[in-house]
Amino acid sequence: MTRNSLIFSVIFALLFLNSALAYDFNEIIKRLEDIDTVEAGFQQVTEIKGFGEDSYSGKVYLENGKRVLWDYNEPYDQYYLFTKDSMEYYDSSTEQLIKQDASGSGGNNIVFKLLVDISAIKDAFEISHVSGDTFKLIPKTDVGLQFIKITFSSKYIEKIHSLDDKGNYTTIKFEDVKINSDIPEEKFLPDVPLGTEIFNY
Repeated sequence: MTRNSLIFSVIFALLFLNSALAYDFNEIIKRLEDIDTVEAGFQQVTEIKGFGEDSYSGKVYLENGKRVLWDYNEPYDQYYLFTKDSMEYYDSSTEQLIKQDASGSGGNNIVFKLLVDISAIKDAFEISHVSGDTFKLIPKTDVGLQFIKITFSSKYIEKIHSLDDKGNYTTIKFEDVKINSDIPEEKFLPDVPLGTEIFNY
């Protein structure tokens, strides 16, 4: 689940566009200039191979080219916060906060690369049109996922489906999407309780 979210939180910036554009990925990338911010709720269900389903929900906040917050509130608090230079991952179930800069990102380097230059998605993924409003992205390098499928609605993304390297299947549905609305600064400053164990990499 965690590696999926690393990729989703960045690809999210690219994909919240009108489905009329979904048949031409180059055109989608060009239209990124029209999107400054995105705010949306999400419902995530992961079918864990051999163990059943896990369900999650929360909100995503995006400032295009600057930062992305993937904020879970159910079944427990956790978040991913990406900027051009750093990543934070907080998990209330372990009471741990991981901080990582771009130079030490290792396998997560693709995340930082896409934040700086979203057009690099064409270098990172093989992209194909499946049918209707659905696209398939296959990573060119190991990011822990076999593929991602994105289905567009008339105004924004309807669903994201993925299959990871362990055979776990994830579906994310979006709701209450707001594009180019003001996002308060405090949304990108999530609270971390006192006593949280912090790791810097």
